[in-house]
Amino acid sequence: MGAQFPDWSIARCKRQAESIMDAGKAGHYADAVSWLKDARDIYGEHGRLAEWQVYLAGLPDLHARKYKLVPMLRAIRS
Repeated sequence: MGAQFPDWSIARCKRQAESIMDAGKAGHYADAVSWLKDARDIYGEHGRLAEWQVYLAGLPDLHARKYKLVPMLRAIRS
């Protein structure tokens, strides 16, 4: 789906991840990161990694108090 409709697919992945992160569901942070990796891959497939980097850079600040999540977010930079 990401190949044909990248904007829709990226938005869906980010929405899924953000719902987990915003709710502070620490037990599901790995699922959120998985959704974010899917978004990263779609950005990459379409030559839009600069957009991904900007989005990802803002997440640790937004979720700074979620000590389990922040290292996971830093680990998926690429």
